[in-house]
Amino acid sequence: MARDTFYTAVDIGTDKVTSIMARVGTEGELKVLGTGVVTSQGMQKGRIENLDEVREAVQSSMEEAQRYVGKGASTGVYTSVTGTHLSSLNTKEIVDNPNDVGDISGKLLDRLLRGSFPDVGPGQEVLHVIPIGYHVDGMSGIRNPVGLHGSLVEVEAHVVIGDAVTLKNTVRVIEANKASVKSMVLHSLASAESTLTGDEREMGVVLVDIGGGTTDIAIYRQGQPWYSAVIPVGGSQLTRDLSVALKTPMYMTEEMKIKWGSVMPESIPADQQVVIPSFQGQPKHSLSRRVLCEPLHARMMELIKMIVLKVRQSGLREFPAAGIVLTGGGAEMTGLAELVQKTLGGQVRIAYPEGIAGLPAQLRKPAFSASVGLLLWGIKHQGETRSSLNGKNGGRSIMGNKSWRWGLGRKNSAAANR
Repeated sequence: MARDTFYTAVDIGTDKVTSIMARVGTEGELKVLGTGVVTSQGMQKGRIENLDEVREAVQSSMEEAQRYVGKGASTGVYTSVTGTHLSSLNTKEIVDNPNDVGDISGKLLDRLLRGSFPDVGPGQEVLHVIPIGYHVDGMSGIRNPVGLHGSLVEVEAHVVIGDAVTLKNTVRVIEANKASVKSMVLHSLASAESTLTGDEREMGVVLVDIGGGTTDIAIYRQGQPWYSAVIPVGGSQLTRDLSVALKTPMYMTEEMKIKWGSVMPESIPADQQVVIPSFQGQPKHSLSRRVLCEPLHARMMELIKMIVLKVRQSGLREFPAAGIVLTGGGAEMTGLAELVQKTLGGQVRIAYPEGIAGLPAQLRKPAFSASVGLLLWGIKHQGETRSSLNGKNGGRSIMGNKSWRWGLGRKNSAAANR
């Protein structure tokens, strides 16, 4: 199969829309050609509330990126999905190998993965089915059983399900801008592509992406995603809390949060003062920086408790060996790593997007981890396309094909159902 030359990522967030266009060079390296970052409109906690406003924001973002590239460069778009409409579960499926010789084939794994689809309702669609691992005749820990001898093959898969209308609306805003969706990717999985190391994935790690409207969680174990969840609280909620406390508008509050904000008020000198600007007749006045940061600390502690609850809901009794990796725009909040480490213990680090040589400085920030990760996802899953497949109980599936290595070799046979 011919390799794509151009890759386009469109990350539609609550606060911003980011489009990145990149090209694979002669040496196989990925080079960013154009970037477009605009303020998001019409989004609420990762969900489209106003289709026209989101479409216009996506258009502005893509056109800005396209200016540096020229026409005809964009093929299919890789876009991320988040929101509390998403849910996940792990399924198991087992099949007998009909091959008399005993060789496990890719077709058998494809059938196995198809069988692992859960029952979904008419209003739901399957976004991802990702194999966690295989068992062959009781032997566990197998990642690629193709070619092995065995009579009984079992797979455990991580399945992500979303609201059909919400997912379709995401497709619509992309297609309204004369582009096609090549793959929709869970936001936390996109972030993981650009932030997690191989060792962290193997040892076990909790990835926490704090965005504007949501906090996205992905737990990796033995190299694969094992649990995912979305919390409807993000950095915008901290700004809103501070806005209420200071009685200042959101735009002014956001500037103060960036300039003076910290989620560790106790680390700030007790005598440090800041000046709150005048607004609507209220004169400017001095305020203790510690006092200013108290609402930020309170909300972040609440978010940390929610993260702990999600980890417990996953079935883990404690955080995995590689600890917690924090990313997303909210991870840039002063004092966050220290607060999380102090509260939960273990290893904690702030992750910046990596994996692309010569990444522009503008994108080398936690806020762009998912955007960069979408490009890396595209490279990793080259040749896979979005398809809608008839699912159980009237539900459908929107998902990218998985390579034969993992046994999810779906074709575009049901593309007409899109």
